[in-house]
Amino acid sequence: MIFARINARVSAASVVVLTTAIGCAPIQPPPPFEAQAPLRPVLGEQVPLITLMLWHARDLSLTPEQVRALETLRIDFQRTADLQTAELQRIELELQGLLSREQIDAASVEARVRRIEALRTDLRLGRIKTVEKGKAILTPEQWRKLLPLIRGGP
Repeated sequence: MIFARINARVSAASVVVLTTAIGCAPIQPPPPFEAQAPLRPVLGEQVPLITLMLWHARDLSLTPEQVRALETLRIDFQRTADLQTAELQRIELELQGLLSREQIDAASVEARVRRIEALRTDLRLGRIKTVEKGKAILTPEQWRKLLPLIRGGP
């Protein structure tokens, strides 16, 4: 019983970490078009592509319209991801409750597991679609300038 509670808490915490990693990182970028250099991520930390685009707005010569469009994409995705993450956490807790019972209702467990995986899929596909929309906002020249920055270049 104690192991089940610990497992439930660890599972819930890992869902939060995973969904945050799937969505946008909680790092605040510097305001666009300022003279300061963009922040570098901590070793091993991944920066979402749209955030990287915004960090390098000046280097890429993004127009104010492009910056607004990228910021809107990022904000909209984060809002959706936050809602999906909250739903995912709620269902994970329900699942843990079902699994901690002496008699397990297999149909209810299956329904929760399927919903959890559907939400994870939605989160991942949403991120991919948002990144593709962000890439489409850039011109081919801006994309060429961004490629070395993606790979960790100057």
